[in-house]
Amino acid sequence: MGKSKKKRSVKALVVKAELTVQKVGTIQICAPLGVIVDSKTGELRTPVELKLLGQPVFTPTVVSCKLINNGLQKACLVVQKLCRSGCEFSVSSKVDLDIPIFGMHDIPHIQPGDQVQEKAEVELIDIRGIRDPNSKDCGEKVILIIKVIYKVDVTIAREETICIPEHCEGKGDDCCIQEEDFQDTIINKNDIKIIVNPFQRGSRRIT
Repeated sequence: MGKSKKKRSVKALVVKAELTVQKVGTIQICAPLGVIVDSKTGELRTPVELKLLGQPVFTPTVVSCKLINNGLQKACLVVQKLCRSGCEFSVSSKVDLDIPIFGMHDIPHIQPGDQVQEKAEVELIDIRGIRDPNSKDCGEKVILIIKVIYKVDVTIAREETICIPEHCEGKGDDCCIQEEDFQDTIINKNDIKIIVNPFQRGSRRIT
């Protein structure tokens, strides 16, 4: 009879879902002095730039089969004006902003306590103006609606105890155990890549 392979138990993060979602950060502010808006289209006639300061900070909450995500983006709104030369712009004013971000997504099989990793990429920044409906007696004022749209790669993992052979037969640092029909990726804290079929049924990756 052949020798049975020894196995050892390890704790690892088992990926339960991988998906790409869209999140939107939005804020409304009173337009700084000197900002002119096209009343028909809401487009700005004054050069305005939104500078994002660092990456957004997300605070995800996982409930049963749902990811609720609040976040915050630091930014600076820079208003420019044309110099006397007529060919260059200079800074007219700056406004520091905290832009709130919100997202809610239905994701099967996730549970409270799962760990969330997110990587955000800005897809679009949109700034438009509308007339302030409350500015009746003090002249017409403008409200700026600022939106930042993100594409976010989300990975949701759960810490589980798994059994692996004491001596892997895979190449390099790869190890594979064929136990069930559905495979999950393991994010090992020691940066060792393991592909494993978890013992719990019903675990599927979402793409």
